[in-house]
Amino acid sequence: MTIKCVLFDLDGTLLDTSLDFSFALNRTLKDFNQPTLRYQDIRKVVSQGGLAMTQLGFPDLSGEALEAKRQYFLNIYFENIANHTQIFPGLESGLQTLADKNIPWGIVTNKPAALTTKLLEFIEFPSTPLSVISGDTLAVRKPNPEPMFLAAKECGVAPSECLYLGDHPRDIEAGINAGMKTGAALFGYLPEHASNDAWPANYFFDTPIEISHFIENLQSN
Repeated sequence: MTIKCVLFDLDGTLLDTSLDFSFALNRTLKDFNQPTLRYQDIRKVVSQGGLAMTQLGFPDLSGEALEAKRQYFLNIYFENIANHTQIFPGLESGLQTLADKNIPWGIVTNKPAALTTKLLEFIEFPSTPLSVISGDTLAVRKPNPEPMFLAAKECGVAPSECLYLGDHPRDIEAGINAGMKTGAALFGYLPEHASNDAWPANYFFDTPIEISHFIENLQSN
């Protein structure tokens, strides 16, 4: 099957956002006189979203109390959203290849649009993504295939012509549900329970540069 479009998950696949998330969560914990957490422990749950990170820091909270802490944490993150975030080193050459070969690409993330839009203002890509689908762009989000279908449509290709790259089993499930080829970014923010059995992906990438090499071998449109 010919791959004519590359779609990326955002956090943990395209961008390394973990340092800014770690800062925001530990700042929140400090503000509420709670012990801070190790960066390595926070990194493991970044791809699970803001609620999971808040639960990591406040394991005894639930309901409205937990939601209040989540909002506090996300507000701090919003104000510090790109202090250290960068394109994963090694992906730059792949993104340049997409630009040089005029291959459409996009982003499908469960990150809320307000955060996605704000973050992307600070990131320069060799070419502009033709589609950016956030977690609240539609009424459903990954692993539902509808965000994937919309991204393919906006990129002007059939879903079956897309490769979707992600660092969470949910991402692979979403790609499969949409009839796309899938690639597991094993360098991302892997949940501890993730194993090869949880990744029925077509391709496995241990490093970002492996994705770039894969993209270099794609045919131009």
